[in-house]
Amino acid sequence: MKFIYLHGFASSPKSFKAQYLKTEFAHLGLKLELPDLNLGNFSTITLSKQLAFLQNSFGDSDLAIAGSSLGGYLATLWAAVNPNVKSLFLLAPAFDFGKHFSDYLGKEAIAAWQSSGTKEFEHFGQMNRVGLGYEFLADALNLSGIKPPEIPILILHGRQDIVVPYQLSQEFAQGRANTQLEILETDHGMTNAIAYINQSIQEFWQIK
Repeated sequence: MKFIYLHGFASSPKSFKAQYLKTEFAHLGLKLELPDLNLGNFSTITLSKQLAFLQNSFGDSDLAIAGSSLGGYLATLWAAVNPNVKSLFLLAPAFDFGKHFSDYLGKEAIAAWQSSGTKEFEHFGQMNRVGLGYEFLADALNLSGIKPPEIPILILHGRQDIVVPYQLSQEFAQGRANTQLEILETDHGMTNAIAYINQSIQEFWQIK
């Protein structure tokens, strides 16, 4: 079994949660893979390119995948196409990202992005603003509506999350017998809940 953590949008494997969990896994003698979803050039990424990279790099092994925000949504897309994905541990997953990101940006901003070809975003991994091609949004919209199979899924989501509302996780979990959802008193970053997150992932994956 390979354990993998997928970071969020405009982030990196150096994020606080990724590094914290990697260290805790190391204390147990386990390796937590932290693939860089920027793929060497954030400006040209798409979810489809990220999925192809993940599949080529890790797809032949049995997988337990954790993902934060967009990384959580990406994990569900991967599970939908790869039967080797055995379970998902999701933190504030940005389900149906293309649709909800479009609603957040608004029609005028999307039209401007499509017209210019690029739009700048604050990149928390690179600590500056970086342009991102419109193909990213177009591709994300094409992937809307894809759901993973009925594998064990645990979702932790913050009640104070104003980036990805916890109601999206409630909608996803409804009617899914193998999906557990816990609403925590935290925000999108979930930094004040990191010890609980670590405890939960170890118990969920039975690696204590």
